[in-house]
Amino acid sequence: MRARRSKRYRKIMSSYQMSFSFREPYQVLLDSHFLKACHSFHMPLQKYVENTLHGKCNLFVTKCTLAKIMDAHQKQKERKAAGGGEGGKARGPGRPDFLPPPTEVPLRHCKHKNDEGEELGIVSEARCLLDLLAGQPRGNEHAKNKQHYVLATAEAEEREQHGRGFIDVRERARLIPGVPIVYVKRSVMILEELSGVSERAIKKVEREKFGEGLVGLASRKRKRGEGEDDEEEEGERDDEEQNGATAKIRGMRRAKGPNPLSVKKKKNKERVSQPAGGGGPVDAEAEPIRKRPTRRGGRRVAARRDATQQEQETAKEPSAVAEPKG
Repeated sequence: MRARRSKRYRKIMSSYQMSFSFREPYQVLLDSHFLKACHSFHMPLQKYVENTLHGKCNLFVTKCTLAKIMDAHQKQKERKAAGGGEGGKARGPGRPDFLPPPTEVPLRHCKHKNDEGEELGIVSEARCLLDLLAGQPRGNEHAKNKQHYVLATAEAEEREQHGRGFIDVRERARLIPGVPIVYVKRSVMILEELSGVSERAIKKVEREKFGEGLVGLASRKRKRGEGEDDEEEEGERDDEEQNGATAKIRGMRRAKGPNPLSVKKKKNKERVSQPAGGGGPVDAEAEPIRKRPTRRGGRRVAARRDATQQEQETAKEPSAVAEPKG
């Protein structure tokens, strides 16, 4: 199961790299529930996150998350001090055990603004993470993970889930395209599959590429100078269309002739020339033409045939060479 899960996670991250331009090292935002779950199950953060995402990672904690953790820790200290009867003095460590030092998990500064552009300071943890993941869209802007963040979260406690104003970060993060989500469940770190919004965004980009083609994308990406007249732009477009129409189509080059290695060579056959009448003298020095033995006859039949030919030639020689009498 581990091998199958690891292979599936590698495919998921490769799809994020190709479609949403994710690169190593990945920037991972940790929330308080994720830190508590990893500490309770004794899971090293850096090692487990890198094994899950199959690459180097930089872990971060936002200012709002840190403020929430320290506020909850301070309240817990005061509650213990009040129950122990120590005069209301809070004693104990200055930071909770599950919070790693800033050398391992540095702080990620975040600035939150309202619709009017005024800074809000520290906000709730869920809103802070969603603002960073969505890129703080304004007006009719669509949410987009511009900084290529990865969300690492876990299930909240039941008391917090039933509390007032609770926001499920995982459910909201699925509505933002291109956000990988890592969560902890029963001492296992899991990487979620691509959400429906992310899959639709990938299909839309692929459809645009097929519709416009590579030439359309190249012309769209070109930067046009400011202050150009409309006539000049139309002339440039016409020139580009003509150049594209007359461009040579690349393909396999056709051979100019047959392959010389596959051509059958001609054999030079030297035959004894005889007159048309057939009664003229035959050159005695010329060697008789021997027929090649066939497969059926074999060498013995060919030898017999040669012997009969020689006997016939010797029988004809005295009549042809004899001198006339008288």
